[in-house]
Amino acid sequence: MSAEDFSDVFDADETHVWWGTVAEPLGPDAIAVLSAAERDAARAMTAEAGLYYAGAHVAVRRVLAGYLGARPADLRLGRLRCPECGDSDHGAPCVEWPPTELSYSLSRSGPHWLLGVTGGGHRIGVDLEQVLGFDTAAVAPSVLSDRELAHLRQESEPAAQLAVFLRYWTRKEAVLKASGVGLMTDVRAVDVHGPPGGGPLVVRHAAATGPDSWVVEDLAVGPGRYAAIAREAAAAGPLRLIGKPPPTAHKAGSAEPPGAARLPVAAAPSDTDERRSTPWPSATSSLSMT
Repeated sequence: MSAEDFSDVFDADETHVWWGTVAEPLGPDAIAVLSAAERDAARAMTAEAGLYYAGAHVAVRRVLAGYLGARPADLRLGRLRCPECGDSDHGAPCVEWPPTELSYSLSRSGPHWLLGVTGGGHRIGVDLEQVLGFDTAAVAPSVLSDRELAHLRQESEPAAQLAVFLRYWTRKEAVLKASGVGLMTDVRAVDVHGPPGGGPLVVRHAAATGPDSWVVEDLAVGPGRYAAIAREAAAAGPLRLIGKPPPTAHKAGSAEPPGAARLPVAAAPSDTDERRSTPWPSATSSLSMT
């Protein structure tokens, strides 16, 4: 992908959403794309979790490199400081090099990943969750607002309650990631009440600095998954959902080694039943990633 192919992300407040699935082990050329810190993080996980983490980050680097006209391995990714506490451990991710106004947000759930990209230095947040069984009734009161909880309790079937919960949760986390605060706040105070498929919502949430109004939209990313995106209300232009990263083109003289492995990703991947002990582990982990 050349920067010109998707230059509208810089020109018209357009947002692009990429998504895919890590489907098989990575080759050495793909692993070489990662930073030393990313490789260390993957090694510290179980083999399966490390594969999913590394594969998602390879995909992110290749997509961003296409916009920036750089080698994926040369990108320097970091974090902004949290607007509330000033800590960069859980602030929004950013591209430190090359200099750019490109903003992005990453979320992972099992082998699946979701990446939002926009220009103009505008803030963006995405969240992705697989459908996994857990006690919705026990968890919901600790994270849902009164209106959201009342809506959930109108549903009598456990599957319907879970669907309502995950829709609300992905919207909430998208807003919190866009604001740069992450989960270091009262999640119940972020009210994202609204029916599924009801169109974009305007959600009010203010951190110490930055916007206080966000446009939140549900995303269709395949069966068994829920996803949402939050963008600054004042800069919420067209939204493009892109299923699969194309091959990346780089500046002359900076191509990846011949035969570099390409991440196998799919626009409509099959579900993986990855059992988890908490209802939103990807919410926690995605906030600690770049």
